[in-house]
Amino acid sequence: MAKRNQNTFLKRQKEIKRQQKAQEKMAKRHGQKTQEEIYQEAAAAREQEAAAVEQQETAEEETVTDTEKE
Repeated sequence: MAKRNQNTFLKRQKEIKRQQKAQEKMAKRHGQKTQEEIYQEAAAAREQEAAAVEQQETAEEETVTDTEKE
């Protein structure tokens, strides 16, 4: 079996990289979000939700201790 030329592989990799870059530019033009932005927003939303739950639990604990004092 003959080996393929290394340049063919490099050429293909370069073409794939070019296509990905073009796709990212197109998405920016159309205002679409990248995967990384979506993940960051989801993580921020989870953190906010966790903070809200923690505040609610703290408020409930304070209410319970206030009613026990009376």
